Amino acid sequence: MRHLGWFVGMILGTGLSINALAEGHGGDESVASLDKSMLVAIKEALVAGAQATESKVINTSWLDTKGQLHESTMVQSAMRVRGIQVRAYLDEMQKPKVEIALDQKEGLLPECFAKDDHLSRTVRVMPARVRGHFVTEMRPIAVASTDLLRREFASYFDNSDYWYAKRPVRHASAYQSMVSGLRPNPVRYELQVMVSNGLTPVGQKPERIPGSDPVSTFFRGEPSAFAEGWIQLKAQLVKVTTGELVWSGASNIRVPVRPVTYTNQVLPDEMINQIRDDARSWASLLDDYAMCQPMNFQINELDGLARIDGGTTSGLKQGDRLLVIDQARIPDRVLEPGTLAELSLVQVVQVEEDSAIIEHTAGAPVIEATGKVALPF
Repeated sequence: MRHLGWFVGMILGTGLSINALAEGHGGDESVASLDKSMLVAIKEALVAGAQATESKVINTSWLDTKGQLHESTMVQSAMRVRGIQVRAYLDEMQKPKVEIALDQKEGLLPECFAKDDHLSRTVRVMPARVRGHFVTEMRPIAVASTDLLRREFASYFDNSDYWYAKRPVRHASAYQSMVSGLRPNPVRYELQVMVSNGLTPVGQKPERIPGSDPVSTFFRGEPSAFAEGWIQLKAQLVKVTTGELVWSGASNIRVPVRPVTYTNQVLPDEMINQIRDDARSWASLLDDYAMCQPMNFQINELDGLARIDGGTTSGLKQGDRLLVIDQARIPDRVLEPGTLAELSLVQVVQVEEDSAIIEHTAGAPVIEATGKVALPF
């Protein structure tokens, strides 16, 4: 099954903050009531979306070791939810408005649902990988190309409003981690750069090496120049927690004829310009992804407190509200009895660099949130 992203974004269409609403409707009690009505509206929108798509009912039955008959009914819909957005807290009828966005294809950047994401994605540019065998004179060019592309991505992430870049860390074995206490600095995404041999485009005539014609070769010998070649640069963005391939880009780059040198080869200007152009184009796509694509945080329990794996580096702050869902059931089993009863709203009460503590405000108990994720809005 395709991996599904989720997003809960919130636009205050009425121009009111939740604190202002609380002051106008009786403080904490009114806020709790608003949370409950918001949760109900989200459930109704999910059901409406599921009912509008093709559904099927799967009945199963089995006998246990004691001979007792068990039956199970699973209702699956063709709905693929990409996101949920609370567009306004209250309308004229004092009811939250909820919209859902459907469909997402793995490995492709989604069409924007709402460019109001104030959160940052933590990311690390990983060491480059060289794939395949390169002839001696091409390998330095291949390595220099990956170094340039990595620097371009690192600069982009450092200056982006949507990403929070973290530096590479020294890897340690499990034993070394236990003895030294060294722990990798966690990130949500990793950007991997790879280089391999490229393919000459069909119909492309190779650049002629000056002095390589038979007459010149006869009188002057072989020219002191490296022949034209091709490399392929590839970049991939991977979500660390799931291993999901979020985005991938590849570029076939021509390595022009260049003089033979026994020192470090300098990248030709033609290659530098193309790599930088590719990096700018890919950065624009990653901007679109970060502005639009949903984020979710894993929930775990520690010392009796519910925690999520996102904190100040992700843009979370105290008071943020999140929707807790079961990703395995919500996408295509919304109509199944009991599924929506497991939804809940929580609030961030304490924030650290890469984690936060949450508390329940409405819906199912958070303590039973094993296998669920929290979606900020």
